[in-house]
Amino acid sequence: MAEPVAPASRRRDAGATGSAIPHWSKLAEVGTGWGLNLTFALYRLLGERAARLLLHPIVFWFFLFAPRARHASRDYLSRLHGVGGYDHAPTWRDDYRHLYAFAGAALDKVAAWMGRVDLDRLVFEKQADLYALRDSGRGAVVIGSHLGSLETARALAAHLGQQRKINAIVYGDHAIRFNALLARANPGFAVNLIQVSQLGPDTAIELAEKIANGELLFIVGDRTPAAENGRTSQAEFLGAPAPFAQGPFILASLLKCPVYLFFCLSEEDGKRQRFHIHFEHFAERIELPRHARGAALQALTRRYADRLAHYCRTAPLQWFNFYDFWHP
Repeated sequence: MAEPVAPASRRRDAGATGSAIPHWSKLAEVGTGWGLNLTFALYRLLGERAARLLLHPIVFWFFLFAPRARHASRDYLSRLHGVGGYDHAPTWRDDYRHLYAFAGAALDKVAAWMGRVDLDRLVFEKQADLYALRDSGRGAVVIGSHLGSLETARALAAHLGQQRKINAIVYGDHAIRFNALLARANPGFAVNLIQVSQLGPDTAIELAEKIANGELLFIVGDRTPAAENGRTSQAEFLGAPAPFAQGPFILASLLKCPVYLFFCLSEEDGKRQRFHIHFEHFAERIELPRHARGAALQALTRRYADRLAHYCRTAPLQWFNFYDFWHP
């Protein structure tokens, strides 16, 4: 999932003798193409346990031949260690474990959409916010991230009532390709994908109608979209300023609806894996006063970045942004 509004930045990499490094959306997503299809085939043919073991040669291939992802992993883990969120200075073993966690998360997504994740493996933390939204019957904007698994959002329907529809706002080919793969896993694929390049009047009307119908709009807040006319705000994240899209907050202000945060972290419980879902109330309504719009967006971005950093410390190997996240 990805948000629709923010700029495409291009920069000069000081370590690459002036060669241009493209915006993340121009890069091949780690694990797309043959890697995802092979993971899907292994799961269907061999089951989860055998497929998880056979992920190792796939991950090892990426470890050797995807240096950009490997370096991004080391950068992230080093920053996390610097702020006390990782208990030792990372080595190549940690980089490998991080890539393997990403591959395992892809496997979890396939399992979820094939209906092979029992509801008793889902642990809802702080359920009060979830049930308050359910009882209100209102639609909402839900801001997620590339931490853990967003696909478990489907489980929210069981707790909010089956009539509550979940929509994912995406752009670019990466999310579309991966969700098409998940749809092959289960023809009853229940999340609607709304692909946008920028937020225009037609899109705004469509999204407003969904909110009025009590539907949820999921959007990620930890990537800067490729639309040239978008904007970002800088916020401190793991010890250094990083760019975050303003789009999710601008969208929520236009729709005049409640805003929630969503994080789903996996955890081994003995021999069984559980998914801890954190669903947090963020704002009853986002106001962006014209005279202080920039300051309001900056404050919202900082709050989101602080919560993302908190959960990165909780599950350090489950944040999957394999590119130079901190460069503006």
